Amino acid sequence: MTDWRMIPDYILINSIVIAGTILVLFLVYRRLSVSFRKRLTAYFLRAACHSLVISLIVLAVEYLLFYYGLREFFYHLGSQHGAAAEYLHTVLIAAPPLVCFVLSFSVRINRKVKYVEYLSQEIQLIREEGFGRTMELQGSDEITELCASINEMSVQLSEKQELEKKQLQSKNELITNVSHDLRSPLTSIIGYVDLLKQTGPQDQQQFAEYIEVVERRLTGLNVLINELFEYTKLNSAEKIPDMEQMDVIGLLRHVLYEHKVLMEANGLTLSWQIKTESYTANINTHQMVRVFQNLLDNARKYADKSAPITVTAETELTGQLHICIANQAADTHGLNPDQMFERFYRGDQARSDTQSSGLGLAIAKRIVQLHGGRISASLLGQKLSIHLFLK
Repeated sequence: MTDWRMIPDYILINSIVIAGTILVLFLVYRRLSVSFRKRLTAYFLRAACHSLVISLIVLAVEYLLFYYGLREFFYHLGSQHGAAAEYLHTVLIAAPPLVCFVLSFSVRINRKVKYVEYLSQEIQLIREEGFGRTMELQGSDEITELCASINEMSVQLSEKQELEKKQLQSKNELITNVSHDLRSPLTSIIGYVDLLKQTGPQDQQQFAEYIEVVERRLTGLNVLINELFEYTKLNSAEKIPDMEQMDVIGLLRHVLYEHKVLMEANGLTLSWQIKTESYTANINTHQMVRVFQNLLDNARKYADKSAPITVTAETELTGQLHICIANQAADTHGLNPDQMFERFYRGDQARSDTQSSGLGLAIAKRIVQLHGGRISASLLGQKLSIHLFLK
């Protein structure tokens, strides 16, 4: 037996091992997707490379050992036990690369098996505890992509559940508020109708007073029902139709000129300072006019007549249009800027106003949101400012 006879045996044995592995993988591949085949092939090639490197190292070590003394050992062993010596020689050649290949391939596959078991446990916890739970991402293969998709789905479904819960709570609050705001004027109307039945039209002055109160209450109910219908329609919409490119500044100036007369009729002064000549945006003209009207009406109803109502408009460095409507509040008791845009929120002074539905600012906020803008309020001392930002 010479040193060079080791190489053909080594090549033959490793070729048989690799060929057998390829055959097994081929049979398995037929049941796998194309993308997962590529991943499994990569595992196989890495294991084969490790096996090749180890095989070359083993071959070099065996050559050195044979060169420095094992030659005589195998020679005497072969002369006494020929078959045993040949078998031992074959095992020394084949075992290290085969064990290396199996270990390398098994370790990589075992990692994925453990990861799949981890995913299975986490999915079971999601089923028991509810959506919102996420799983750890490991690697960058198809299983990791699946895990990322499950995480995204879990978070989205959790947010959807929270949104549905808030919407249900909002509907319950809406029903409660509507019931209260309808009951008060209806009770008043029923009371005055009973008085009209009892007194009749004999006392014309009293009759006229009762009719006036009933008419005022009915007008308030009509305003409430119309604005409630509009708010419900806006709240269920995802976008506003009939959008068009329009000069917002020109539209604002038009509304300001109209309200200036109404302000003066109520003993108020309206002034404005427009620093931007024009600002074109994609808006629904009718709805944006409604926003300006609601904000100015709110200022007209609750402003202190001793101070002017001021409107400013300018373009921010971010490119947004900033419109500010400021006035001195006649009464800040119970006034909370953070709650002003909630449904049916009204300050103490507004509770006695039968023409106020408590939906005007909520409608304005929803319209601005559907236009991609934002609206907020601030209170500094007696000065109430409403800030409107449009893109």
